[in-house]
Amino acid sequence: MTEQENKTIDKREQILDVAEDLFSLHGFEAVSVREISKAADINIAMISYYFGSKEKLYEEVVIRKLTTSDKIIDVISKQEKYADKLYAIIDLYIDRFFANRKLNNIIFREMALGQRTEMTELITERLFQNFQIISEVIKKGIKSGEFNKVDVELTATTIIGTIKLYTTSTPIVCRILKINESDMSYTNKMKKRLSVYFRELFSNYLEIK
Repeated sequence: MTEQENKTIDKREQILDVAEDLFSLHGFEAVSVREISKAADINIAMISYYFGSKEKLYEEVVIRKLTTSDKIIDVISKQEKYADKLYAIIDLYIDRFFANRKLNNIIFREMALGQRTEMTELITERLFQNFQIISEVIKKGIKSGEFNKVDVELTATTIIGTIKLYTTSTPIVCRILKINESDMSYTNKMKKRLSVYFRELFSNYLEIK
């Protein structure tokens, strides 16, 4: 890769990072291309050059960090027991949700408002693909006798919903867990607490053998 190609990639990533910050704080409608270009310290024409439009820029902001089904499959393929596959998925989601809190704000605002049908459908499809993989691991764990029979869909929803609440509702989470500073809720210690909690929860709920 040439130096010029590296500079192009760096500039695109810079614009995406700035746009993610602004969209996370204010939402799609409230952020203008001019504001993005100013915050990124670039000429406004560069956004059109790299992305074509604000809508396409927004789409790339969302897509670039979404957890893909391929990533989940890669993680669980390294585990033999279904319990270990499930825990690997949980740890992956904890890591991704902690690292991408701004993106999470964008995604769940988009899902709640549903103002851009194509974007809502894209996000829904990606999330549903991941949900199906989690459900399949639980189903196979039940079929193999490793897990107790449970409501598969709600169990999968519990994983995603709990991590989502933790990473997108900082004020109430900090109050519940008696954490004084918001940033403290995203330390490695708290990631570990979540990971251990899920292991304790599912080892009992699924009666993991």
